[in-house]
This record gives sequence, structure tokens and C-alpha cells, in this order.
Amino acid sequence: MVTHEHPLISIYMPTWNRQQLAIRAIKSVLRQDYPHWELWVVDDCSTAWEQLRQFIDGLNDARVRYTRNTRNGGACAVRNQAILQASGQFITGIDDDDEWTPNRLSVFLAHRQQLQHHAFLYANDYVCEGEVYSQPASLPLYPKSPYSRQLFYKRNIIGNQVFSWAWRFKESLFDTELKAAQDYDIFLRMVVAYGEPWKVEEATQILHINHGEMQITSSPKKFSGYFQFYRKHKAKFDRASKKYQLFTLYQIRNKRMNWRTLLTLLSLRNGKRLADGLRGK
Repeated sequence: MVTHEHPLISIYMPTWNRQQLAIRAIKSVLRQDYPHWELWVVDDCSTAWEQLRQFIDGLNDARVRYTRNTRNGGACAVRNQAILQASGQFITGIDDDDEWTPNRLSVFLAHRQQLQHHAFLYANDYVCEGEVYSQPASLPLYPKSPYSRQLFYKRNIIGNQVFSWAWRFKESLFDTELKAAQDYDIFLRMVVAYGEPWKVEEATQILHINHGEMQITSSPKKFSGYFQFYRKHKAKFDRASKKYQLFTLYQIRNKRMNWRTLLTLLSLRNGKRLADGLRGK
């Protein structure tokens, strides 16, 4: 596929009742050192939205598009809505409670040739637990594992965002039936369809945790959603991956295993997870 010298990058951002956080995320996109992008902000029928709309209108920047849905469709439907409207050659996403470093897009573009043989690009993150910081590099680094099928088929080592050709996102889309593990699901399907991903070593995103705002995916849905994910993909998993995934389900449900189940799921890795849990880690 031919790549233009300055290709347009489409960015999708779902948001719901988190105006201040969404504005912070948008500002981080505006600070990008690569200017050829479009940002699709889709508001999933927030009850409070006027401040966000006024902020975007005040930007007077045609690259930032805002849509407020009149019905709540869920995070996956909103992401798909933005992806299908996107006109860029490449697509990536940003959650409304995260931030980008100014070189996020240019770093990915510098590695775009890897998409000829790899499903998508992903990168390391910084983690911010509510502290005030002057430079992202002062924050703790969240280094992600280099891709391996053995690791990825046990857990989502990719994170919450990737960078790829727009047509790959449009062919894959997020599964609107899943209540949890939606990122893991689409990334896994893209790996199966287009090949192993490529890890970029730079950290270009700031994950904000413990910010006290409501999460888009509520915790009561986590077990049922992850169980849906496991049933959908279990045919792809080898024995070790199935043990790991089932052990995860027990952890999410916070259900004590009987001895027979424990022996069935026992592995070196699950044994360490059990020991860490007993120690309260």
C-alpha cells in the first residue's frame, strides 16, 4: 500500500460525563508535533456536556469534530461510529481520561513501514496516579512486554490503544456485544487476521488512574464480559493459555476455587499469581 508523505491520521475518542478529563485529552492532541490529524469526539449521550461543546466550538479548529448522541450506545458502538466516519489513512484512539506526549503521532509514523508485515503498532506508557508532574518523563514508566503469542494469548499485553491502517480498523471494529475486554478482543482479532504487532519502545501516552471519575465499563459487567471474551476465543488458546484465562475469571469473580479446580488450573504462572494473591499483592 502506498503511503503519502504527510498522511492524515484519524483519532477516535469516546466520552461520557467526563468533561474536564476530555478537555485535557483534547489539549494533548492539539499539542502534537505532527499536524495532519482529525479528532472524532463522540459523546455517548452525556447528561453534562455543555462545557465540552463550548470548549470545542471555541477552538475553531476544523480538525476537531464533536458529535453528541441522543441515545447511549456504549463505548464500543461509539468507537465504531467514529472509526466509520474517519477519513484518515491511519487510525488510532485516545481514551478521554488519558493524555498523549507531543510526539505520540510522529513516533508512530516513524515506524509506519512496519505495518506492511505487522497488524498494528503499540508503545510504552507513563502512569500518573493523581500526582502533579512537570514532564512526562518524571512519571513512572509502564513498560509493556515485547509481543509473543505465548504471553498475548494469556493476557492483554498491548494496552488500550494501537496505531494501524484505517482499513484494518474498519474491517475489524469493536464487538458491541462484549461488556468487557473489548480492546483485547479487537487486538486479538487483528493479530489473527494481519500478523504479529510491532512494539515501539518510546513511551508516548500518560495513563491516568485513580482519578475518581466513573469508568465507562462498570465493574459489575467485568466478569460476564470477560467470560464472553473467553468463550469467543477459547478455540484459539492452547492448554496453558486456557488455564491462565480461566484462573483470571476466578480472580475477577473473586470466587474461591475448590481443590479439584485448583489442581486442574495449576501451572507455574498461576501458582505465582495465587501466592501473590495470598500475600495481598
